[in-house]
Formats: sequence, C-alpha cells, structure tokens
Amino acid sequence: MREETLLSPGSVSERSGYLEWDTQPSQFKTYPPFCYRLSLADFPSLEWLERVRCITDVRNIGGRPYRRLNVPSAGNLHPIEIYVQLRNMTGILSGIYHLDVPNRELVMVSEIASEGCELYVGLEHRFNGVIVMISLVPFRSGWKYGRRSWRYLYLDLGHQIGALAASVRHFGLELTKMSPVEGLNRAMGMGPDETVAAVYGVGEVSHRGVKGLSLPLIQVQPTDYLLSDEVLLGAIRSAAVYTEIPAGGAWPFFERVNRLRRSAREFHPDGLGDEALRFLMATPSPPSLEIVMVVLHAHAIRPGVYREGICTQEGDFDSDIVHLLLEQRFTARANMVVLIGSERFDAHAHVDAGVYAQGIGYAAWELDAVCSGIGAFYDDEARRWLRQPMLYAVAIGGKR
Repeated sequence: MREETLLSPGSVSERSGYLEWDTQPSQFKTYPPFCYRLSLADFPSLEWLERVRCITDVRNIGGRPYRRLNVPSAGNLHPIEIYVQLRNMTGILSGIYHLDVPNRELVMVSEIASEGCELYVGLEHRFNGVIVMISLVPFRSGWKYGRRSWRYLYLDLGHQIGALAASVRHFGLELTKMSPVEGLNRAMGMGPDETVAAVYGVGEVSHRGVKGLSLPLIQVQPTDYLLSDEVLLGAIRSAAVYTEIPAGGAWPFFERVNRLRRSAREFHPDGLGDEALRFLMATPSPPSLEIVMVVLHAHAIRPGVYREGICTQEGDFDSDIVHLLLEQRFTARANMVVLIGSERFDAHAHVDAGVYAQGIGYAAWELDAVCSGIGAFYDDEARRWLRQPMLYAVAIGGKR
C-alpha cells in the first residue's frame, strides 16, 4: 500500500479543498436499545477495561459534539471498536459484549455458556476472564484521508494497543497472546466494512471444553452510511491479526495521564529541560523500528540529528522539519521531533510505530511535557532523515 498512500507537495496541493463535516460518518457503533447493558462503573473488576478506551473531553463545535479520547486518532476520527468476551466473572453474565464508549457501558451481543469465541482465537478450552477484540472501521478514516488512511488506521491501532497494555499492567494484570483463525469476523457478525485487527486475553485458560458459536452474532453497521473503497478494504482484510504484546512494565502515573492526554498544538521550548530530553532519547524502541530524533531546541544539548543518543549531524533543522511535516508550523517550537521508520512497510510495522509512540507519549507526560503524533509528511523527502521508509513522527516539547 505504500505507492497508493504517498504524499508529495503536488499530491497535497491536488487534495486540498473544503471538507464538508456534515457528511462525517458516525464515530461510534450503536447497538439496538433492546440489548442488555451493564454499567462499567458498577463492576470494579472491569475498571481497567473502562480505562482502555474512554472519552476525556466533550465540546460543541459547529453544533456537533467534538469528543476527545484517551488515545490519539488521526483527524479525531476514531476508527476503532472494542468487543470483549467475559466468562466466569463474579456478578456478570457470561457473554460477548460491545464496549459502548460514550455511555461507559458494555452491551451484550450474545450470552454464552458451552459456546464461545475461543475456537476463533486459537483456544480449545474455555477462557476464564476477558478476551479483548479490537476492530478497525476503515470508512471513518477513509472518509477524510482516502487510501492514506490505511497508515493512520494501523497507527491508531498501535496507540490503542499501547493503552490496553498500560491499563492492564497498571491494575496488576497481564495480557495473554492469542492466535486468531479465519472465521472470527464472520462469527462476530461483521460485514466487509469492519475487521478484527488485534486480539488479547486477560485471564486464564480452563480445562473445560468449548464449542464454536452455533449462530453468527447480530450484525450492526459500524457507521450510519458507507462508501466502499475495495482497494483499502482488501488491504485491511488481507493483513494478519496483530497479537504481539508490547514490552515494558506498569506506568505508575497511568491513571493521571490517561485522563489528561491531549494532542499538543502548541509548544513552549523553555518548559522542557535537558535531563528530560535525555530521558526521552533513552526510551527503548522495538528492534523492528528505526528511530531518529531531531533536537530543535535545548539548553546545553546541541541541536541536531541523533541516533541512539549520539549526534550524527549538528545544525538547526526547524524549517526543514516543518517542511517535512507538511508545513505544520506549530512543530517548529517543539524541543524534539522523533522520526520513526521501518524496513517493513506493512500493517504490523505501523502498529509497532503506534505502540512505540504511545509509550514515548507516556514518558513525555510523566515529565510534564506534551506531544503530538504526526502521520502526514512528504514520503520521498523523509529519505533525507531515515535509511528506511518513514512511518510516523512525534513532536515533543514543553508546555506553558
């Protein structure tokens, strides 16, 4: 999908124009009112799940609610849904549920007993606890970004997986790796416009056998209307489900930053010291990623290009970075811009980049800094900075 999603000065100029926001597809999937619901606030054992994906701010813009979540999303379009299977949990009916984020509820899609979705995630026995399934709704992003949204969908997914791992670990739990098989989407009642893209467990496998679902689940459209792009949908359907568990431990400050996370659009360079920059530059990254950090503003640290904490090229690169990032002027006042590349230009590499960005975001927030993920850049010009194709950038700086 790289060639279909490239940005250049010419292509950006051709795409610029007025976007009619009244045509934006719905951001949240809504099940019928007759479905059984339970409030997450009533079940302390599921507090970690409520923290995984939640609304942190609501404003009225142009007569429409503008919701911000605890995880970033390109264009604030939020093309992700979460489903869980709960089994053998105290006070909760065992079943398959949809996470209703605006209402902080779980909506039962199907009650379960001897049946379940275990067989579709590589298990032969009942899983006591929670099976978490994260899906992508391509049209929510494709509506604005076209085929470039293929990148943003998987970057968003990486951020969501990073938040899942952080919440689970904060509450003293662990993620279990799953092995999804063909048929999971169909069993979950999903049409071609929604795809399960990541699966994890939080619990343990029992010794009791399990059957597959005898009937597919109720099918509810994830958006209020759909314009299909078969190239985009085909690329997403052909990608393997992501199951890697992010490395790292618990973030002791997770609860605070999870509620306060915002994508920055303003930086104050004097608000971030050199020790904080050095700490961020030492943040571990997956071996699959190439990380280049461009320091723009610091006190004693020399501005320039850094690899593995070593300056490989000194200089003031403010204007160069701004141009690379589609002339987004606010990035010029960041203390540092992290450029992320990978030899593998595939869906999973973009998820890895999103997971890493979520992690370095947590590190920045701990230091009382702010950051912003940026997926729009001139692809060919990124070769100046990275040896491998560029996937993502993160601007980090001080706040007022």
